[in-house]
Amino acid sequence: MIRVEEVQNSLLPLIGWEQNHDISEIKLSKSLTKSESGLYYQQAHPLLTLKNLDSIAPDFKNYAYLDFGVDYAKDKGYKKGEIVKFNDNLYKALQNVEAGISPEDNTQGYWEETTPFSEWLEGKTRASIQKAITRFLSEKMLNGNYKPLCESKVLFDLAGRISDRVQNRGRLVGFEIVPARTKGVTVKLNRIGVQFTKRGTYTLYLMHSDSPEPIQTISITKQKDGSLEWFTPKDDIILPYMGGSWYLCYLQSELPSESQAIKKDYDWSKGPCSSCSRTEAILWKAWSPYLEIHPFYVSSEHYKKEEELQLWDIQNNTYTYDNNFGLNLDVTVSCDLTDFIIEQRTLFLDALQLQMAADMLREFAYNPSVRTNRHSINASRVDILYELDGDSAALKKSGINYRLDNAIKAIRLVTRGIDRICQPCSNNGIKYRAV
Repeated sequence: MIRVEEVQNSLLPLIGWEQNHDISEIKLSKSLTKSESGLYYQQAHPLLTLKNLDSIAPDFKNYAYLDFGVDYAKDKGYKKGEIVKFNDNLYKALQNVEAGISPEDNTQGYWEETTPFSEWLEGKTRASIQKAITRFLSEKMLNGNYKPLCESKVLFDLAGRISDRVQNRGRLVGFEIVPARTKGVTVKLNRIGVQFTKRGTYTLYLMHSDSPEPIQTISITKQKDGSLEWFTPKDDIILPYMGGSWYLCYLQSELPSESQAIKKDYDWSKGPCSSCSRTEAILWKAWSPYLEIHPFYVSSEHYKKEEELQLWDIQNNTYTYDNNFGLNLDVTVSCDLTDFIIEQRTLFLDALQLQMAADMLREFAYNPSVRTNRHSINASRVDILYELDGDSAALKKSGINYRLDNAIKAIRLVTRGIDRICQPCSNNGIKYRAV
């Protein structure tokens, strides 16, 4: 699991495209020419030139792609990534732009001049970055160095008895949720289960111990009295481990009139008895290695809510391990390597260059829209495929794809065993063979 856009945004300026100053009709945006490493994609292979890339790009002069830029309006704001037409040129917003900040008044770096070719090339570059990262993750999974942890498991099975009601005392109650204390472990709340005596609208708050205000406010409309009902949040609820704790809670004072939570007979301080309920024991064994759940309450004098709930002093939490306060969760626990990839992005330099070269050479060989002109590729399809795949009959392997395989293997070996949960060391034992 990775956050694709964050990875692409981080790795995009790592390697740049070198502007060929002898090609007046091909102009790249500044963001594409930026190179944090000092490396450029053209260095990966001699055929990877702007002339050759231009020959397989769409013919923008006769292409509807020119219509994607909207005319700039002074009284309108623009989101990051939107493209506008201004004085017969195209500009892309590098951040959210408030109304009135025009491309000609660009003192704070809101806008960047761009071209259709630059946008096409950036899309190709982002696709190659994603392909290289996806291949890295796939190979780690195949070799047992990266694994999914817990897929769509509920905390406990079945519902509580109607008679097991929680008295309303004006408290703040809910779950303290702590993902495994290692970088990369991420919890997703697929569904939230609620069991209360009355139907109506219930408000839940998602808090974090480092944030004074709610991360998310969740409104749930319960349709039946007394039953356990499951709700899928409109927006994804992702809980990465970032230190501290997450809190999914509600205020008893905000419950519908005469409504009470129905608790589940469950001991949260230890695992369930396997001989009492085999299903619940299996569920607990699936999620408990990667997730801690601590039911808690806070007395009314220790929290405050004006316009919205404010984070309380968590030292005032009282933990009650025999009460779920009418809540249940359907969770998926997975490894999110986004932060690791961003922090160690220089490890991917060779792989990114070679992936880009492999993708573009393959497109040179097979793209049916290549245009024959003075900028056309000066190599045959056979020659290009040889550069890609090498000679299968040769004793010594070669080619871009062979070098790319080795680059991905090198990253996998370097990153093996650096984390006990998300990137464990795979020990396949010793194999004995006859000689």
